[in-house]
Amino acid sequence: MEEAIISKETLENIDDLRGFVMKNGIVKSEVVDKLLALRPQFIEHNQPLVTRVVRMTAEYIEHFGYFDLNLLAEEDEEGEIEEEIDMDGEDSFNESKDNFLYLLDLFAHPDNQINKEELTRVKHLYLDRDLF
Repeated sequence: MEEAIISKETLENIDDLRGFVMKNGIVKSEVVDKLLALRPQFIEHNQPLVTRVVRMTAEYIEHFGYFDLNLLAEEDEEGEIEEEIDMDGEDSFNESKDNFLYLLDLFAHPDNQINKEELTRVKHLYLDRDLF
């Protein structure tokens, strides 16, 4: 299956958000606004999974004021994954940023099968938190 073409404009908007987050971290109002601006572009590209995860991410950050999904977590010895970043930890700023940037990479390549599986996992992480 060929990878869907995400418009150049959408990729530029994702890059703009990536650059903002790399420089400033996850600043609630700006990041939420940029995510909500991306959402209609994914609707246009007929990407319902990405559209939903973008909305859920915006609502999550709006509600909590931070992003604490630990998408890059490694399994521990028991095969368990720590799904949340310790927001009180000294490296939480960078961990939060790195995990959010990883999510943006998934948005940029939504038709890659591994990315689809990851986006589905992210959707379930949100759903498990009973916000939606």
